[in-house]
Amino acid sequence: MAPDALAILNSVSTPIQVLDRNFCFVFVNPAYLKFFGKTWEELAGRTASDVYPEDPDRMAEVRARYERVLSGEVTGSIIQAYRVAPPGQPRAERFWKVDQAALLSADGQVTYIVETIQDVTVEVQLRRQKDVINSELEHRLRNTLTMVGSLAILTGQSAGSTQAFVETFTDRLEAMSRNLLMISDNHWQGLTYRQILEAELAQVVALDSPRLLMRGPNVLFTVRSTKWTALLAHEMVKNALRYGCFSVPDGKLTLLWVVEDGNFVTEWIEEGHSPGADLSRSGFGSQMLGLMPNTKIYREMRPEGLYLRTESPATFLQDGPEMSNLELLAESGLPHRLDE
Repeated sequence: MAPDALAILNSVSTPIQVLDRNFCFVFVNPAYLKFFGKTWEELAGRTASDVYPEDPDRMAEVRARYERVLSGEVTGSIIQAYRVAPPGQPRAERFWKVDQAALLSADGQVTYIVETIQDVTVEVQLRRQKDVINSELEHRLRNTLTMVGSLAILTGQSAGSTQAFVETFTDRLEAMSRNLLMISDNHWQGLTYRQILEAELAQVVALDSPRLLMRGPNVLFTVRSTKWTALLAHEMVKNALRYGCFSVPDGKLTLLWVVEDGNFVTEWIEEGHSPGADLSRSGFGSQMLGLMPNTKIYREMRPEGLYLRTESPATFLQDGPEMSNLELLAESGLPHRLDE
């Protein structure tokens, strides 16, 4: 017994429609009705343009494709975009992979157009997302390489020998790598100022040590500012370890920051330093501070240790994925002035 062709079509999970030579519906399977939320009474004898109002230019392309099928041409699969409203969902753009075939009569004439429709919206969106990600990665790679080049130049300007350059440059590259890994783990969002500081300080001191005090709101930096601030923090911590507060057993470091009147203000306060250390000398950290645009810098070598204050427009801060910087500031419960 030959299988029932109609029963087969009705059991297929892929939407199928059959149109006559006037492009009117003569058959759709249950999968089609379910996908588009239609009844057969809404479709019978009507054209697709009657049922699904679309842009005239786009419908003209569809009609031209139907004409090619009627002329006997074998067409390949195409992906078409339509704005439809599946049951229970808002009207949105969907992407369909469409295949059309001619159904011939006994005398070899094209009588009907059989069209199968596969929803490939997810695949199209993933491909678009992949393209965006590739473009973004390329952009970030160029920026990182530019940053490495700048780092090499700045390091070379202060290195006393090739060996000193290699050691210092390698150390700074490791700090950059550590920072980039944190940014990657944070889905390429910038880091908070506290995260940046803690990543570098953890290399030389326990974060819960009584030798360390950090106080400030949980503000987020942009990715670019995160990278440069991490390098600056690395240099400051290294100097504190070589000559400053972490070079002596009882040294202490206090870090304060605040967003005030549209400015980001920081204080780096060291207590203790190596005997005879010249902390007034300008090095790599000073060079980086000098490159920061519109930044006011006050640096003083006090008897107890180094004091550094910076004040710059807070344009490099960004809103985080869950709350804005203003909300983070309000939630912190911390004083909004450094001297409170």
